Amino acid sequence: MDSVILQKQNDSLVLQFNNATADLAALLDTLHDHVLQQLQLELALSDPDTLWLSEWLSDKASVFRLLRRHKFIRPFTLQEIRSIAIWRLRTLRPTLLLPIPTLLHCLPPPITDPFGRPIVFLKLTSLQSLTCSVHDTLLQEVERLRLHLRYIRDHCAHTGPFPLQYIVLIDLDGLSIQNYNLDLCSWILSDIIPRYPGMLAAVFLLNHSWLHSGAWSVAKRILPASIIARVFFPSSAQLVSYCSATNLPAEYGGSLPTLDQIDDALRSPYQTQHLPQLPPLSDAAPALPFPSSSSSPAPPPDLTLQRSPSTIALPPLSFRNPFFGYPAIASASTPHTIRHVQRGPRELLRTLAVLWWRRWRRWVWTWTWNRDKTGAGPGGQSDRTDGGGRPGAG
Repeated sequence: MDSVILQKQNDSLVLQFNNATADLAALLDTLHDHVLQQLQLELALSDPDTLWLSEWLSDKASVFRLLRRHKFIRPFTLQEIRSIAIWRLRTLRPTLLLPIPTLLHCLPPPITDPFGRPIVFLKLTSLQSLTCSVHDTLLQEVERLRLHLRYIRDHCAHTGPFPLQYIVLIDLDGLSIQNYNLDLCSWILSDIIPRYPGMLAAVFLLNHSWLHSGAWSVAKRILPASIIARVFFPSSAQLVSYCSATNLPAEYGGSLPTLDQIDDALRSPYQTQHLPQLPPLSDAAPALPFPSSSSSPAPPPDLTLQRSPSTIALPPLSFRNPFFGYPAIASASTPHTIRHVQRGPRELLRTLAVLWWRRWRRWVWTWTWNRDKTGAGPGGQSDRTDGGGRPGAG
């Protein structure tokens, strides 16, 4: 394990963050002044939902990681953030309301790696004992990781730089090759990492055997180079040398208590405050009574977003839509309030194609009909032939 590589990666990330200060500030203003208002109107969000979404849109570290993923191109980043915001409301928020068992364990501040990054432990054998969906568990745990980085920035990092990433230690002890879930790995790469990019600085695989090393040599052939550069197989001595014994639990060669005796930073009051709470966030929803042993259990609350009837979706090609070619939302409660939902290159090309067809379709049909009637082939020659297969005069 080369600590020089980890230091270069961290220095490069910090330099990019410092250089992107102006772009990041402009992007955050756009998210607050335009994107959030458009989503509030389009989805008819309640005030609690808007407040919950606003917390993520104002998370400077998360926005920076998305901006960096799109090569610091703001239009692409804005389009991606809008898509993720809708996903968070429709998919992530209901998942955060579920009772989920503990999967990750983050050492509390000020315990960090040599570059100030929090240390997270994951025992893969705990995945086998889960009684709920693995996908739901991972979604909730990754959101807790994001919130913890924000907590460190807002409450702990008063001076100096704050961490942008984690160091993850994965314990492979007791995991056989047959337990590998390729579908889960594919889902993480396609659904989790794109929505939470750049949160992992390095992954240390502990208690590995030669079988795990062989499986990794095969996986390296299909994984992106950016992921391969962050995966390490340290020995116990190398791990202690990198993190130092004062930052590791006893079962991993450190001087701290065992992991189950150390507070988990992902289960703090700050996490509880910023995760959605039951009952569902709606001003008009009645209070749900607590179930008692003498009454039948209440049905689970509906966690889906309800579209308010006060908003009307205008089709992109409707002549009543002032943003012709682009989807728009009209408010019935506020007259003459119409806003476009999305205006990107795809919508522009589609609009130009529709306008071109409406302008020239009669000419195209006339030309096609005349061509079929005369049977003219390339160069204006007739395609009809006489009985001998030779061109005929008609």
